[in-house]
Amino acid sequence: MKIARFNEFILGCCLIVFSGIIFTFERFISVFKWVGESAPVKINGSGSYPTEPVMAGFFDNLFVPLLMFSGVYLIVMSIYEQKKQ
Repeated sequence: MKIARFNEFILGCCLIVFSGIIFTFERFISVFKWVGESAPVKINGSGSYPTEPVMAGFFDNLFVPLLMFSGVYLIVMSIYEQKKQ
């Protein structure tokens, strides 16, 4: 049973890391899109663009909080079951 709890702990950590990767990738795409929109305006000298990129929020993508909360749940349950015995 110790192996199963350890696997839950590792899976929980992986889910948290994966949700962080998705969130970071979304923010990178937001900046990349903003640069793509602002570069031609800066070159031509006419037009307008936002002064800062519109960053994705934590709850904009359903998978980010779902994976985060699932990972935290698995870690807490694996620690709780370990302390229980």
